[in-house]
Amino acid sequence: MAASIVSPNLKSKKYFAPASAGTVVGADLNIASTSFVDDNGAAITAFPTHAYYSLYINGLVQENGVATLTSTQLTIVGGASLDPGDPIFVELGVNF
Repeated sequence: MAASIVSPNLKSKKYFAPASAGTVVGADLNIASTSFVDDNGAAITAFPTHAYYSLYINGLVQENGVATLTSTQLTIVGGASLDPGDPIFVELGVNF
């Protein structure tokens, strides 16, 4: 029997916001989903349900545990120290 490829049925969704869009809470930075735009520059209302996500700050991928993501908010642990101009990029693997 020949081997076959199993399709993962995932799409990549990308969202962008500047660090200045967030609110500092203690040492953390909270950025509401409504502060993000998609690949087309359209504002979003919520992050979709996802299988995984990757966080990039100023173009550098961040390790697991640096942030939490809900449908309404991204929280970057220790993010209060970020420069307000730093770009925040979230890539989500979304099942379809």
